Amino acid sequence: MLSLSSFAPDLTQDSTRVVLVRHGQSTFNQLKLYQGSSDTSMLTEQGYETAGRVGQFLNSQQPIDAVYTSPLKRVQQTVEAILEHLDSKSPKPLDVHQSLREIDMSGWEGRSFQAVQQAEPAAHECWKQRPHEFRLATPQAMSSSGAVAVAVQTCYPVLDLYARAQQFWQEVLPRHAGQTILIASHGGTNRALISTALGLAPARFHSLQQSNCGISILNFPNSRPNSRPSSNSSAAQLSILNLTKPIGETLPKLKEGKQGLRLLLLPTESLPQSIAALADSLRDVAINFSLTNTADQAQALTDQMLRQHPQTVQLQVQLQSQQQHFLLNWQRSIAAKSSYSSHLITGLVVTQTADIQQILGDAIGLDPAQRWRLQVQPGAMSVLHYPSAACSPVIQALNFA
Repeated sequence: MLSLSSFAPDLTQDSTRVVLVRHGQSTFNQLKLYQGSSDTSMLTEQGYETAGRVGQFLNSQQPIDAVYTSPLKRVQQTVEAILEHLDSKSPKPLDVHQSLREIDMSGWEGRSFQAVQQAEPAAHECWKQRPHEFRLATPQAMSSSGAVAVAVQTCYPVLDLYARAQQFWQEVLPRHAGQTILIASHGGTNRALISTALGLAPARFHSLQQSNCGISILNFPNSRPNSRPSSNSSAAQLSILNLTKPIGETLPKLKEGKQGLRLLLLPTESLPQSIAALADSLRDVAINFSLTNTADQAQALTDQMLRQHPQTVQLQVQLQSQQQHFLLNWQRSIAAKSSYSSHLITGLVVTQTADIQQILGDAIGLDPAQRWRLQVQPGAMSVLHYPSAACSPVIQALNFA
């Protein structure tokens, strides 16, 4: 059975482990509507079922000391389903925290993705490509001399969300030194929490995927009072991103459509016996090509991963001293292309851990000196998706085992 502890270091006296879970599928998710901080949406039957699976999985892991949740209904329902499966002998302090509500999307809430894109193409393009500049007009009621007037105020939803996330970390982390806490929240809020913990810019808001009931783990090595998540002394490390195997997904579902390039990144430091189950789980996934060097270990891992994929085109690179960064240069050329495939192409890339950290770090704009924050684990796979020229690359999963 998969164990979260194998992907996260042991807690020290001052450290805090944070398990983040996005809510299960909601009615608005199902209808492809913007939800934002509105509270009309609720869990579907599938949403309840997958939330229960998350509860069963978490119950098999290390104890959870406290639970923080968004006040919105779809998250509250998710937490109820999770807690039904956690050990009742160890009641968890439950804190409904206003900072964990979803991003405020004002007049977009309740409207379909397609309708917004057609009615407000410029704003939609800004939302997708320049989220840090995205702004909306929000009506504000004002009263003066007994009369009520409505003023329009401009807000920056993503920047406001990041400010809330930073405030949450500063308030909550000092309470839980040496503990494990569960945060149940939303896709946007979880991305902001992870981003502020890692020091990622709001411009990369869409670069981290959070699937319904996906599980992510952050480790804060120093959570003493007055410490700041953005400082080097207490900087977080991401050990798992968007784990969806407990809810039955072989790979996280593609959020931006079944097109473009998807890379499955596997460290050469993996032991063959550690990836047998991983290779077996991918037997029904179409892998169009593989890319590796001719080192014995890398080729052996590639052969094992592709044992049930005889049609995969295998590409090898003879890495001489002047070609040591071929894989990185190749990946960057992919990112710079002006056009992508209209259908999905999946490639297996077997390379060193440091290369994977650099590829993923480049995708999310992580400073080179901070790539240690991505804890790439031998025996686990990371997934990077390039949807189209109009979309930034998306890390779908980190340490998917």
